[in-house]
Amino acid sequence: MKADYDRHKMLWSKFLEGDDKDIEALYNEFVNPLFTFGMCFSFNEEMVKDGIQDLFAKLIYCRKRLKPVENVRIYLYSALKNILYNSYKKEARYYQIDTIEPVFYTEFTPETRLIESERLYEQKKCIARMMESITPRQREILYYRFIEELSYEEICQLMQMNYQSVRNLLHRTLQKLRSMNQ
Repeated sequence: MKADYDRHKMLWSKFLEGDDKDIEALYNEFVNPLFTFGMCFSFNEEMVKDGIQDLFAKLIYCRKRLKPVENVRIYLYSALKNILYNSYKKEARYYQIDTIEPVFYTEFTPETRLIESERLYEQKKCIARMMESITPRQREILYYRFIEELSYEEICQLMQMNYQSVRNLLHRTLQKLRSMNQ
């Protein structure tokens, strides 16, 4: 993780100096994570793809005005989030983060597959009920902390909140989910 962080920072610095290969390397590295991140805010794949393209086009266009950043991933996520929000405002529709579907798949025998599918269906219903009972902001912080595995400092930057507010929001969210699961 630290090696990626340092490599991203180096690529960003070289891009700022005028090396187009480095923005291409950053694009190739981040296009899939940015797409996954963007889809948390929209069901519209084309809007997310356009947002990513706009993001990198703006980076290239504004290169001379850009400054070194401490965390390239957080910078790109924040920028994409702002682009998507601006797109939503233009359409006058607002979207919320939805639940994330699991991507893990294992082959089972027919009997265990049926049992497993029923169990998963019940779990999904329970999780969906729980996720519907919390605010979009609470769903967002859960995504950042547990899906993206961001630090509290990174979440502060993305959500534009102070450190203690982020900790309090996450704590209250987890408490609410635990109380519902009992």
